[in-house]
Amino acid sequence: MIWSIAWRNIWRNKLRSLIMLSAIAIGLFAGVFSTGFYKGMADTRLKTGIKTEVSHIQIHLPGYTVNSEPGRYMENTGSIVEKISRLKEAEGASRRILAECFFKTAHGTRGIRIIGIEPDRESKVTDIFERVKEGNYLDDDSRIPRILVGDKLREKLKLKLNSKVPVDIVDINGNFSSRLYKIGGFYSTNNTGYDEMTAFVKYEELRSQLDLPEDVAHEIAIYLKPDTDVENVRQKLAGEFSGLEVKSWREINKDLAYLTESMDQYMLIFVWIILLALCFGIINTMLMVVLERTKELGMLMAIGMHKSRVFIMIILESVFLSLTGGLFGIAIGYGVIKIFEKRPIVLEMMRGFEQYGYSAEVYTSLPLYMAFNIAGLVVVLGVVSAIYPALKAIRLSPVDAIRTE
Repeated sequence: MIWSIAWRNIWRNKLRSLIMLSAIAIGLFAGVFSTGFYKGMADTRLKTGIKTEVSHIQIHLPGYTVNSEPGRYMENTGSIVEKISRLKEAEGASRRILAECFFKTAHGTRGIRIIGIEPDRESKVTDIFERVKEGNYLDDDSRIPRILVGDKLREKLKLKLNSKVPVDIVDINGNFSSRLYKIGGFYSTNNTGYDEMTAFVKYEELRSQLDLPEDVAHEIAIYLKPDTDVENVRQKLAGEFSGLEVKSWREINKDLAYLTESMDQYMLIFVWIILLALCFGIINTMLMVVLERTKELGMLMAIGMHKSRVFIMIILESVFLSLTGGLFGIAIGYGVIKIFEKRPIVLEMMRGFEQYGYSAEVYTSLPLYMAFNIAGLVVVLGVVSAIYPALKAIRLSPVDAIRTE
C-alpha cells in the first residue's frame, strides 16, 4: 500500500518531477559515459603497452634492467624459448638482443634503441608485424640487412623506403662497429614516442654486429593466452629458471601498473562527485515536497498513521525519483558506450598524447558489473537524500500541521 502511495505522490507535481528526473538522468548519463570513455582510453593504452611494447612477462639476466650493457646476456636461450613455448598458458615466446645505437642519415643523427628479433617468434609475442604501414616485416632475404623503422622516426629524419642508413654501435668488446642497413619497412603504433625511439632488425644481424656468441639473448618476451593469471605463470617461471630474473609487465612498466590500479578509483570518485551534486538537488526537491504537504502529513499522523510509515513513505518517494531517473540515464549511457565500442571516437586534441602511448581513437568500454554498481549507488543516493526531509516530516506536530494554510 505505502509503495503505491509513494509512487503516486511523485506525480502529483508532474513538471517538477520531470525536471528532477531529467536532471538525474542527464547527470548519470554523463557519469556513465565519462566512466566508459576513460576506461576505454586506459584499456587501449594497456593493450598497446602489453601487446606492442613489453608483453606479459620478460626474462633477463639479474640486474639487466638496471644496467643494460650488451655484455650482460643470457646463454642457451634457444632451449629456454622452446621450453616456454610448450607451456599451455603461453601464446608465444621470443628472444631478443637489445642495443643503443646511433642512426645516421643525411638529415641528422639520432640515438635510438635497436632490437634484434626472430620475426616468426616475435609475431606471436608482439603485434608490430600487424602495424607495418609500408614495406615488410623483416621477412625477406637481402644482401644488405633490412631494418624496420617507426613512422615517427621516418618523419623526423625524412627517411625513404629502401634507402640505406649506417647504424653505429659499440660492441661487447668496446670496439666501434658500423653497419649499413636498408630500410625495409615502416611501422606505426599508438605510441609515437616508442615509434620514434625503436627500430627492429633480424636477430642474427645484430648478434653479429655486437660480436655476441651464438644462442644468447638479452631478453626473452612471453605473451600469454587470454584470461591467464600472469602472476601465477611468473612465479612458475621464476621457480623454473631460478638463476634468471623473471618480471611481469607490472614490474617492467610502472606507469601501466599505476594506470590500471588507479583508473577504477578515479572513475568511482568521478561518479561520486556527480551523485553528490545530484544529492543536493534531490534534498531540495524533497524538502519542497514536505513543506507543500505539511497539512496533509499532519492529518495523516492525526488519524493514526505511525511516524515510521511517514518516514518510509518519504524515503520511498526519494528512492523512486532517483532510481527512475538514474536507471534511465544509466541505460542510455551504457547504450551509447556499446555503440562506441565498435566505432571509435576520434579526438584531434589527443594527438599530442600519442607520444605517451594514448591513442587519439578511443573505443569506450564499461563492464556490465560497473553499471550495476552505479545503479546501487543511485539507490543509496535516494535513501541518503531523503533522510533529512523525512526527519523534518516526522518532527511535525499534527495539531500545528493541520492549522497550516
